[in-house]
Amino acid sequence: MISLRVFTTDLLRGTRGRPSAPWHSISDFVSFTYLVRISRKYELDAPRLLRSIHCAWLQGESSFDDISIKRRKMTGDDGVFLITQNDHVMTQLKLTSKLLEYLGKTDLRSLRFEGRSLGERISPEPEDLMIKDLSSEAKGFNLQAKVAEKSTPRVILSREGRELLLSTATISDGSGTIKLPLWNSQVDAVSVGDTLRIENAHLKRFQGELQVSVRKSTTLKVVGKGKTD
Repeated sequence: MISLRVFTTDLLRGTRGRPSAPWHSISDFVSFTYLVRISRKYELDAPRLLRSIHCAWLQGESSFDDISIKRRKMTGDDGVFLITQNDHVMTQLKLTSKLLEYLGKTDLRSLRFEGRSLGERISPEPEDLMIKDLSSEAKGFNLQAKVAEKSTPRVILSREGRELLLSTATISDGSGTIKLPLWNSQVDAVSVGDTLRIENAHLKRFQGELQVSVRKSTTLKVVGKGKTD
């Protein structure tokens, strides 16, 4: 969980008096900057995160991908929000109604922050890792491993009520093993014995266990088919 306080000093050092428009207060400016940096730390689409926060302010909660945002309470017109990723707390913070209104009526992708538009996402080149090198801090990495096991597919419901097909594979590269959830078309495309190349992969924690997470930005390829009898 990131602390809001760590960003305040650097931001105020370059600010004289009240921030310029559209910021109504230094507090709003600090909160906005903090949220953008949260999105970059977790490699999220910043405008989408900000729009989802505005939606949670109006409706009580919202979600996208593996991110969940809940309005915990209202203080006057302001709101306190809890933001989680796969039930892991990313942050909790209070946002003013002025800032929340601004998020709802502004073309967020047109805004610039630290010389770049909010819609621009720059990520480092993914690094090839072995399973033994994976830790909770690893993100945006490449992995090549063989499918050792694969669970019987089952149907689960998404937050939006859609039916999704899920099978959990256990993959190994000789240095260790880790679980890999397979979704929908991936279930039939991957078999026990196949060698997989996973590029720009991430990790998530499920029931206390680290798993490889395949997102929209991730490429999952079968580079070697297992032998069939």
